[in-house]
Amino acid sequence: MKRIVAATAAPLIALILAVSPVGADQHLAASSEFVQSLADRAIGTLTAEGQTAETRRVEFRDLFREGFAINGIARYSLGSSWNSASASDRSEYLTLFEDVIVTTWADRFSNYSGQKFTVQTAVDASNANASEKVAIIRSVFFSDPQTPINIDWRVASLGDLFKITDVVVDGVSMANTQRDEFASVIASNSGEISALLDILRNKRDS
Repeated sequence: MKRIVAATAAPLIALILAVSPVGADQHLAASSEFVQSLADRAIGTLTAEGQTAETRRVEFRDLFREGFAINGIARYSLGSSWNSASASDRSEYLTLFEDVIVTTWADRFSNYSGQKFTVQTAVDASNANASEKVAIIRSVFFSDPQTPINIDWRVASLGDLFKITDVVVDGVSMANTQRDEFASVIASNSGEISALLDILRNKRDS
């Protein structure tokens, strides 16, 4: 899970306590259950014996679309270059962004060998002026019995809709890491998004 990519299209919401204790408890519990359930389903579904790589990718795509704010993640990762990109480049970028994540992570699940994933605690991070609620779900993943990896999931919810908007692995935001990498590629190529699209095509097709 070291390279899961996630982020919001808007600036990351500040960590401000903003709901009543009862409301906070309810949305934190629901957000925690959402993350644990998504992880359990991914592990159970994607590691089933006898699956082809293509089947695993199809199943991962379904889970990814269900659990993550994909378009917001992609737009945030592209940064200010989103505004200057053409409509055709935006469309291709959104498609490639999803395809690369699906291909990369579905294939990595084939190496899963029973490592443990557990949700531990949840912290309210809602903004008093926003209609959505936000929770930071803190979990631990053991890549082996002696090696815990701390993973924080940023979950935004509105009513019964829950979406993961960022993932922080051992203190490193995957959202910001991906954004910095994309910005570096574009800056090294005269501000053109075409170089980034080439890289994403190659990753998808490799």
